[in-house]
Amino acid sequence: MAGSNGKRSPPVSYRPPKGREAEFAQAVAASGLSTNAFITQAVFRSRNKIERALLAKLLGQAQQIGDELHEAQLAGAGENSLLLKEAGRALGEIRSGIMSLMERRR
Repeated sequence: MAGSNGKRSPPVSYRPPKGREAEFAQAVAASGLSTNAFITQAVFRSRNKIERALLAKLLGQAQQIGDELHEAQLAGAGENSLLLKEAGRALGEIRSGIMSLMERRR
């Protein structure tokens, strides 16, 4: 990252909690990465895990809603049957989008 004068920005530093310095050093050494690469991977990997967990939860909820829409359609919703079918189709697109974000195939 370059500052307004064309020079690089100062680095961000990390100091492990007191008493955990050796544990941190061992984790870095075991990873085979530089300290900077290890920290970068740890920061972004944990964010990705949280995002994937949220996507999985949303996918489950979308599936449940889809199942309920299908049951309502089978129960004979009459004039609302077309609306339920369209809602199910739209929900299918949402599920496909979530699956794509999770890098999963249907």
